[in-house]
Amino acid sequence: MIISKLKIKNYKSIQDMTLEFVKGKNIIVGQNNCGKSNIISAINLVIGEKYPPKRFEDNFYYNNSNNFTIALELDSCNEFDISYMKNYNKKTGLYCLELNSSYLTYSPDDLDELGYANNVIWKSSNEVINIIKEAKYVYITLFSKKNEDTVYTLSMDIGDGHLYKFKYFSQELLSSFITSAIIPSERNLKSELVVNNYSWYGKLIKNVWQNMNEKDFEQLYLHNKNLSIVTNSIFEGLTNELGNSVKDAIPYNKLEFKLIQDTKTDYYKGIKILLDDGYYSLLDDKGSGIKSLIIIELFKLYCKRYHKYSSCLIVEEPEVFLHPQARSVLSKKIDQFLDGNNNQTIITTHSEQFLSNFDIKQLTFITKKNNKSEKYKILEKDFNEKDFQKINIITKTENAEMFFADTVILVEGGEKYILKELFKIYKDDLFLDYNNVSVIKIGGKSYFNIYKKMLEKLGKKVYIIADYDNFKNEVNDFLPNKLQNMLNELKGRTTGLKKYSELTGQDKMDIDILFEYLKQNQIYILHNGELEDYYNKQKIESIKNDNNISGKEVVAHFISTILNKNNINELLNIDNDFKEYVQLIINDLLKNQVIDDSNDSDNFENLK
Repeated sequence: MIISKLKIKNYKSIQDMTLEFVKGKNIIVGQNNCGKSNIISAINLVIGEKYPPKRFEDNFYYNNSNNFTIALELDSCNEFDISYMKNYNKKTGLYCLELNSSYLTYSPDDLDELGYANNVIWKSSNEVINIIKEAKYVYITLFSKKNEDTVYTLSMDIGDGHLYKFKYFSQELLSSFITSAIIPSERNLKSELVVNNYSWYGKLIKNVWQNMNEKDFEQLYLHNKNLSIVTNSIFEGLTNELGNSVKDAIPYNKLEFKLIQDTKTDYYKGIKILLDDGYYSLLDDKGSGIKSLIIIELFKLYCKRYHKYSSCLIVEEPEVFLHPQARSVLSKKIDQFLDGNNNQTIITTHSEQFLSNFDIKQLTFITKKNNKSEKYKILEKDFNEKDFQKINIITKTENAEMFFADTVILVEGGEKYILKELFKIYKDDLFLDYNNVSVIKIGGKSYFNIYKKMLEKLGKKVYIIADYDNFKNEVNDFLPNKLQNMLNELKGRTTGLKKYSELTGQDKMDIDILFEYLKQNQIYILHNGELEDYYNKQKIESIKNDNNISGKEVVAHFISTILNKNNINELLNIDNDFKEYVQLIINDLLKNQVIDDSNDSDNFENLK
């Protein structure tokens, strides 16, 4: 099975959010403290390798709410491990309820009190296996109310109009549905590499241990025997003294101190990983980057050798404490986990290395407004096939920075370099970074529209600064029909549209109307033509000759390296509109900092 949806209500910074996941890679991005960790924490509470706490502290509840709900929807239900149910010899009780999402949060005790005890049907193991295989979705739900015990339930929708809820289920049954490795940003091996009967790591170590050959078993027996002799000798004095102290009060046949268990079954629980990377020590003592690599590779080995069903690898900030090349290696290793099977990964990241070779539908952008986390995601229904083809080209560029931004300024080429310097000159050096703004070079005017549509769908504010020749065709994407007709008439009157400086009378009035409409929609057209038309030509030609440089972008980049508030007017003639556009963006961003965001719906909707 795979995670298809996650519904969170009133948990930490999340008031009401539904996240959609796909088979394969899923990437969650956003600024620090926007709620990404809370999403991973929510998943961990539901399908982690331990049952959730019975009660939670007040800071787990959003904005002093009285309760919170976390519900996971699992899909591809025919892919589950039937071995536990095959060996389960008792009947299993299932409540047969109407298909209503409100029942997901009800405990068996709640249902009995409401009179649904007679709705319980008892099924054999084989019958339960068949029901699970027929299920459209499996729901694992956690409901917590302040000062009350947590309700943790398992339900199924098999497509017959009913919801089937387990009266009781065990951790073994839950791990039959989905095997997951969840690696939070703080790498704690005591919680991540737990050796027990339920954890994937415990199963890995136990399987390897129990498959030891006879020779190894004999050597282990002799080792344990000798270890017991030595241990008894070391503790002989303490054993005798303790025995003499308690023999009058406690009748016993034997008392001894033992260093470890001496059975084949339990001995493996003491296995630890040591690594010599120049310093030989326990893996617990290594850095977070090394821990991440080892845990991920161990989980991959477990899935490859012992788990043939779907598995989910969830990693929070895999880039932590890794240098760029190591990040790229780790990104490829995570991708390898997906090769040739039905596995799933969910990662949160701040690193561009983990946004290579991805599909835009795999990305979720998280932001926080007024202390509330919000999500934005592009779904299959949002674009047609042709647009998705263009978007997939965009995701293969080196513009991954834009997916982490809250605001994006789109330019065609070399404007990127000079524009960044203009913000420093007219505001300050940190203005773009402080406001989480990226200036992105799209490489061709035909991509302005699809970039804008894609980024706005991901919840980002988008500005465009474009050349005057966008009026030829591309600007039509941003104009209503009435203004498109006005532009076409203007082109007809001016033989394809003259330069702005050559327009007069009605022609100039019409083009100004178009400029104003676009400006009101954060699309800023350069009146002069293109960036080079704003250069002080004599000065720039001298610079090109003196420094032996050519090419539009090379020249623009060089100008940006020498541009400052003292020489700006010497190098550029931008007072007619370029300077105005920069100031408009600055003012708009400052204004948006104080605008309140509207509240989301408080309804707990059906996951489907």
